[in-house]
Amino acid sequence: MKIQTSRFGEIEIDENLVFNFIEPILGYDNLKKYVLIDNQPQSPFKWLQSLEDGSIAFPVSFPSYFGIDYQFVIPEDKSKDLELTGIENLITFNIVCIPHGKAQDATINLAGPIVINAENKNAMQLVLSNAKYAIKHKLFPDNTSKNRQENPEEKEESKKS
Repeated sequence: MKIQTSRFGEIEIDENLVFNFIEPILGYDNLKKYVLIDNQPQSPFKWLQSLEDGSIAFPVSFPSYFGIDYQFVIPEDKSKDLELTGIENLITFNIVCIPHGKAQDATINLAGPIVINAENKNAMQLVLSNAKYAIKHKLFPDNTSKNRQENPEEKEESKKS
């Protein structure tokens, strides 16, 4: 099957890899069919491309790639909706926001993971009620001021000034 996208042009999609969102991504209630696109295989980012609207594609990634300790529990009712029979069939990733021209300011939504049953391709975005996770968790924390404070040579230079 071929689809036309604004980001990738016309692409061939394997219909066996289409995810059916039984509960939609927040704010995109009318879009149910998505596919994961591996645009640059070495990149930590993939694209969750809508099949119903070629202009909608979300950058996604795995928190563990960035060293983020991230675990959550799927509520039993959601697990039933997905028809999950075991964790070995579970795929999870999170939507990323990368400001244009400012990749260093990229954030990942830890409060709304995407969960997919790999066996039947049912998917949904969970909304975690755990306040432990942020909607905009920085992927690349700014360490410049911290590094300056920890650099003893710069401390000595500032004392001389």
